[in-house]
Amino acid sequence: MPVLDVRDLKAYYITDRYGRISRVRAVDEVSFQVHKNEIYGIAGESGCGKSSLLKVVSGLSKPPLRILDGEVIYKFDDNELNMLSLKDDKQRRQLRGTHISSIPQASMNVLNPVKRIEKSFQDFVSVHFEINNKAQFNEMVREHLSALGLDWDIMHAYPHQLSGGMRQRVIIALATILKPDIIFADEPTTALDVVVQRGVVQLIKKINEEQHNTIIMVTHDMAIHANLCDRLAIMYAGKIVEEADAHTIFHDAKHPYTTMLLKSLPKIGDESERESAPGAPPSLVDVPPGCRFHPRCPKATELCCKEEPQLIEIEKGHRVACFHEGGSR
Repeated sequence: MPVLDVRDLKAYYITDRYGRISRVRAVDEVSFQVHKNEIYGIAGESGCGKSSLLKVVSGLSKPPLRILDGEVIYKFDDNELNMLSLKDDKQRRQLRGTHISSIPQASMNVLNPVKRIEKSFQDFVSVHFEINNKAQFNEMVREHLSALGLDWDIMHAYPHQLSGGMRQRVIIALATILKPDIIFADEPTTALDVVVQRGVVQLIKKINEEQHNTIIMVTHDMAIHANLCDRLAIMYAGKIVEEADAHTIFHDAKHPYTTMLLKSLPKIGDESERESAPGAPPSLVDVPPGCRFHPRCPKATELCCKEEPQLIEIEKGHRVACFHEGGSR
C-alpha cells in the first residue's frame, strides 16, 4: 500500500493585477504514488513545477499558489488522511515534524542567524513535545547527531560560523530528529560543491536505511537521482511525462523529453557535443495545445499538436505520456 497517493492534483499560481487575471499552471493534473521506505525522485528542467508540487503535497502552499482540484492522501499507521481537507494550520503543524518533514535548499533561510544551533533544535522539538528534562533532551540530540556523524560542538555555533555543507547537514539532522514517516527534500545539494554533495547524498541514504522512512527527492541533478532514487518521475511543463524505476529511466527511457534530457548529460571522457532538446520550455501561462512537448519534439505528429496524451502504464511500473509509446487520448 502506498504511504502517499496523489490523485489528479491541480495547483495554479493565480494573480490579479489591475483587473487582469494570470494563471500559471505549475501543477496540472498530476497523479503518482509513493511507497513506504522508498526514495522517490522528481526531475525536470527549472520551472517545470517540481518545487510547486512539493509545496502542495507537503501542505506548505501559500497564495498565490492555489489548489484547484485533486487529493493528497497520506496513510499513517492504517489511518488515511487527505492533506487538502485540513483547513486548520494547527492540524498541519502537528503532522509536520512527527509524520512529515522537509529538507529545504536554502539553509541560511531556515536557521535563525541570531540563535545558536542548540536553540533551533529546542524550538523545533518543543513544538511537538514539552521539554521538561534538558539533560534527557541533550542526550537525545547527542545520540541523533552521533548517528549522523556530526559533532556535538556544532550545537554551540551560530549558523554563519558553519560552512554551507555543514549547515545543510544540520538542517537534515533537524528535519529527521523526530523520525518522520516521510521526508521531502527540495534541491538539498544546490550551491554545494561535488565533494560536499556526495556527503549530503550519503547522509540522506543513511537516514533512509536506518530510520526506514520514505524520502521524496526533488532536484534537476540527474546524477543524484541515479545514485539515490529507487523510482523516478520526469516532469515537463507542470505534468509528469514518464515514471519508472531509476534503472529503467536511465537505460530504457521512452518519452522523447526524457531521452533528450539524458543525452544532454556530460560523460567522463566523452568530449563530443551533447545533444539537447531544441528551443525552450513553454510558458506555463499559455501552454501549447496537445502534448506540451510537441513544439520541441522531433517525433511530433498532427495528433500530438491537437490532443494531449494520457499517462498510462506501458509495462509494469513504467508509465509514459506519449502517443508514440501507446499513450491513449
